[in-house]
Amino acid sequence: MPETITLGHLLLLLGALALLYALWQASIFMKHASAGRGTPQYARRRDGRRYAVWGLCVALLLAALALLTPIGEMAIA
Repeated sequence: MPETITLGHLLLLLGALALLYALWQASIFMKHASAGRGTPQYARRRDGRRYAVWGLCVALLLAALALLTPIGEMAIA
């Protein structure tokens, strides 16, 4: 019989998506690394860094919920 899908699987999948988003934002940050203050590229760089950090925090939180709590063992179907 196939293994049941648990909430932990779903949380890890969402965490992986959040990690991909964080990597995408980090690439935006690196792309505009040489921008000077007061330019639109500087704002993109600042926002890219901020969203990369937030995305990484969300990915780690979702992974922790999936792996370290009993929520991750609850079956969905």
